[in-house]
Amino acid sequence: MINKQIGWFATAGVAGFAADAGVLYLLLACGLGPFASRFFSFLAAVFVTWQLNRHKTFAVKSGEPLWREGLRYLGAMTFGGAANYAVYSAFIMGGWRPILSLVAGTGAGTVLNFLSARSWVFRDRSQSVRRGSFRSWIAGLQRALAHPHAAARAMWLAPLLGGLAALLLGQDSNWDLLNYHFYNPYALLGGRIGMDLAAAQFQSYFNPLLDLPYYAMVTHAPAMVAGFVMGAIHGLNFVLLLCIVRLVLGSSDSSGKPNDATAILLSLVGCTGPAFLSELGNTMGDNTTAVFVLCALALIIWQLRHVVEAGWPGVISVAAAGLVMGAGVGLKLTNAVYAVALCLALLALPAPWLRRPALAFAFGLGVLAGVATTSGYWFVTLLQVFGNPLFPQFNAWFGAPLAAPITIVDTRWLPKSIWEALLFPFAMVTDDHRVGELPMRPFIWPVLWLLMVLWIGAVAMRKSSLILSVAERLVVLFVSLAFVIWMAIFSIYRYAVPMEMLAPLVVWIVMHKLLSGDMAKRVAAVALALVATYAVVDTRSWGREAWDTRAFRVVVPDLPGSGTILLIADEAPNGWMVPFFPPEMAAVGLGTNFPEGPTYSARVRGIVGQAGGKAWAVMPAHADEQAERVAQMNGILAPLALSVSGWPCRKLSALLQRVSKHLRVDEAANIASCRLVALPAGGMSLAEADLRTIQRSDTIIARYGLALHAASCRTYEAWVGAAPRPYQLCEVGL
Repeated sequence: MINKQIGWFATAGVAGFAADAGVLYLLLACGLGPFASRFFSFLAAVFVTWQLNRHKTFAVKSGEPLWREGLRYLGAMTFGGAANYAVYSAFIMGGWRPILSLVAGTGAGTVLNFLSARSWVFRDRSQSVRRGSFRSWIAGLQRALAHPHAAARAMWLAPLLGGLAALLLGQDSNWDLLNYHFYNPYALLGGRIGMDLAAAQFQSYFNPLLDLPYYAMVTHAPAMVAGFVMGAIHGLNFVLLLCIVRLVLGSSDSSGKPNDATAILLSLVGCTGPAFLSELGNTMGDNTTAVFVLCALALIIWQLRHVVEAGWPGVISVAAAGLVMGAGVGLKLTNAVYAVALCLALLALPAPWLRRPALAFAFGLGVLAGVATTSGYWFVTLLQVFGNPLFPQFNAWFGAPLAAPITIVDTRWLPKSIWEALLFPFAMVTDDHRVGELPMRPFIWPVLWLLMVLWIGAVAMRKSSLILSVAERLVVLFVSLAFVIWMAIFSIYRYAVPMEMLAPLVVWIVMHKLLSGDMAKRVAAVALALVATYAVVDTRSWGREAWDTRAFRVVVPDLPGSGTILLIADEAPNGWMVPFFPPEMAAVGLGTNFPEGPTYSARVRGIVGQAGGKAWAVMPAHADEQAERVAQMNGILAPLALSVSGWPCRKLSALLQRVSKHLRVDEAANIASCRLVALPAGGMSLAEADLRTIQRSDTIIARYGLALHAASCRTYEAWVGAAPRPYQLCEVGL
């Protein structure tokens, strides 16, 4: 049935196109203008497709007046046409070729037209049929979730969907990637740890092991392959989260069987948090290392019976979990929050008193072994080269001469008072910049805070119980302790990914302690659905660009084999450019966030002197971000042959003055046709903005006893994905 409908719908589309084109050219030949002709030809096309679709494609006798059905069909086709144009425009602005953008737009519009015609215009509109269709859809969803293999299918599907979502989001271009995630593995593989100096600011000395897979992919495969793989890796979080939820629900179910439908939905909600979604498919590492955290927790819950009983199997399981957790900590030190939280949660297990510290000790040993496995080599390297295994962090303890004797801690996000700390979940959603640079409002935490307070109050009034299953106790304590430790040390929300994913499960557990079974399910489902919906709708990105074959491209002029590249961190990170310069040239960061010690400037001059005094400063160049958009709009206006003094152009000019800060109608005296131009950003031309950058960079460079030759500055092309990132290259001397 559906195949026949698709065939007739395509036939109606061809007939509608023929009617559209025929009426358009007929009216043009009669002297009617292109806009009026297109209006009537569109109506003719809608009429032809309506008649064919109502008699052949769907053949539904609705019993309602034809004029009502016709207006509904006109609205559906107009909406589909708008979607067609919107998708076409979005793909054009995303850097796709026009023909591919046209195919995407036409496909989206056609699919939307078919679905709207089938389900809205020509469907049986009786109440019984509507109710039956809705119930049928719900029943189908319930059958899918209740299928014996639903959990297994969801686990296989999650990485695939994660990879596809990453492709749809676009090329990763977050600040950390452009600063150090691409540079650090290059420096490691090229033996540049002692050769370069803070090329990627103080983050140059973060463990590069986490970034090696991405670096290998983007240097040896198309960028989209790397994006898909990163998204698939992040999709593994759903798999582990589903395992945890099934184990916890199964352990609390009287029948001993996990509720797979509930487990799948809770896991899905856990993967719709704002922190997880903002980093889906990118290289910032929080989603990637969350796999290690969840794996460690899942391993302990899986072996929980052996863990609480006497014997070595439980101790070995806890130590293995610690090894996995430690591996994640070694890759990204911020995961130490979860290692400490899980270690403390083990002390609350219902095991003999002497066994609890033994379990925590075994877990701690495993964590240390895991840290040594993934970052021990790096600590040794930094200790040998700089005299500080955490260089330049915590240099107050080690006194490496290149760095200032301070402890690098970002305290901007910490609670400002004891009262704010007590109500911190509400502060997180009151101000969307309270816990990070990227706007986020994680409403799951106020919900969980209120439930915990109500639960404690109900226990105090003896209307509820503190009794939890062993697995429930472990998860609730782990998330609670992790939140408190995270708040006290960082309060930076992108470090909260693992506990964010587990928070819906804790909401479900606590809700069932406050309300009866059916009521708890309904209230929890509504609350979590609202939280997840808001998070998805309000999703933000740390930086995305349109895809290109290569993730990064840099045009580098012919430079001598010896010399120094000076990376000026005045406006934008540029560590990602270093791999494109000659490998013999040392890369040095100037004016960066590196905490410079008393010998830093002398080391800079020494590196430049060893290269014969030859150095080149790399700094951003300003790109005309409006140029491509203006060219596209002028391409649309050109065939219309509008006069700059005509009524349409004057109205367009007035509209742009009201709604746009960057676009205006070109009113130059020698321009006869209506065309658009872009206003300089900030009131400055690109040349003026680049000159300002050179002047600021000159001031920075002078602090190190070097001189920038402004007359030698040249601009060269570079790209991140399909987005231009031009840069300036200037000669520098001692």
